[in-house]
Amino acid sequence: MKKLAGLAAFALATTLIGGLAPMAASAEAPASAKPEPTAAAERAATMDRYKQALAEQIARRLGDKTFRTHLEGELAGDGQAGLADLFASVSGAEDVAEYARRADGDILRLKGFGTAHESMLEVRSGPGVTKRIPADQTLVVFTPSADEKAVRSVSAYDSAGRLHQLDADKAPKRPVLIVGLDERKSAELSRQALRQALGKAGIGGTDRSQEEVARQSAALKTASATRTGGAAKSASATATRPVSVITRITNFDDHEPWYKGGPEIYAWVTGAGTDGKARVDSLEMPYIKEQDKDYRPGQVLIDWSNFSWSSLDVVWMEHDDNTDLSGLVKAVVDGALVVSGNGQYVQVADKIVAALPTDWVTDSDDWVDSCYAQNAQMTYGHCAARPRGMFWTQEYRQI
Repeated sequence: MKKLAGLAAFALATTLIGGLAPMAASAEAPASAKPEPTAAAERAATMDRYKQALAEQIARRLGDKTFRTHLEGELAGDGQAGLADLFASVSGAEDVAEYARRADGDILRLKGFGTAHESMLEVRSGPGVTKRIPADQTLVVFTPSADEKAVRSVSAYDSAGRLHQLDADKAPKRPVLIVGLDERKSAELSRQALRQALGKAGIGGTDRSQEEVARQSAALKTASATRTGGAAKSASATATRPVSVITRITNFDDHEPWYKGGPEIYAWVTGAGTDGKARVDSLEMPYIKEQDKDYRPGQVLIDWSNFSWSSLDVVWMEHDDNTDLSGLVKAVVDGALVVSGNGQYVQVADKIVAALPTDWVTDSDDWVDSCYAQNAQMTYGHCAARPRGMFWTQEYRQI
């Protein structure tokens, strides 16, 4: 089925854009010299063909003022636009809109999210893009599905359909539009799949989404203002949960090249739950937009009422495309299960990190840092990747 999906994508791309098939074929080595591609590599290649086909479609239409004005309007808000909806609203682009919809469906299936109904492919504003998009200067990049550590150059089309190779480590001086996956949607679907797998393995936990993080931070700030306003006794009387709150946090290496935008940092808090079984709580850090910048979120990192251990590990990760989620799921499940049968702290973070996928063919989530034996009395993180990775200060509270 996966192979058929790949062939379907290639056939669609070839039909839609005649130049793609010869270009792809000329880059291939003779069959006898090529190693057999893995299933994950085939999935990644299929997604890349979809991205490439749609990137060229956008680039070739930049010379059309009506299309360009429409695209500028779609990007004016948050700098992102779903490709299926974009082309559906453009006169004469019905075939491309249908192609984008089919691509969305195939990508969801290839990533293991077959029951989901989301628009996955998007175009977003990249370096140098302002309110007006100059047709003769703008390039349209399509993001590769390979691990960014293995990517040396990325491909981009100009408005004449010519292909350019850009340095993956240095943003070009020309304005760039970027065709890729909506990483926020991909991250949410991955989170749901991981939680389902953890549940099947008997591992408990909660997930704090971006929206919940925002609500929780606002509530904590309100509570802090109440305490400083003289109502500390009343607040203390109603407090029921002991938590460690992040008062300041900095990411010193976001693992994100220019063509992927800002980081999407998240954390796993691991240890034994109140039932003595393995537990993994996850939380998102949507406010971290840049590396080397201090943030003061007032976000709950650890809810101690969820755990029986007095010390816990924290693993920091960064969301990527997750072409193959199975390796990530296995790493977390296998690592967390070392908790079983231990009535007191054992190191969990290293077990998870050691099992994380290491291949460079697929764009799996990146390990950022691991922090060990965090307890309620600590005021900062004791982490493995210093001076890179994560640094934060924390405060123990009752909420």
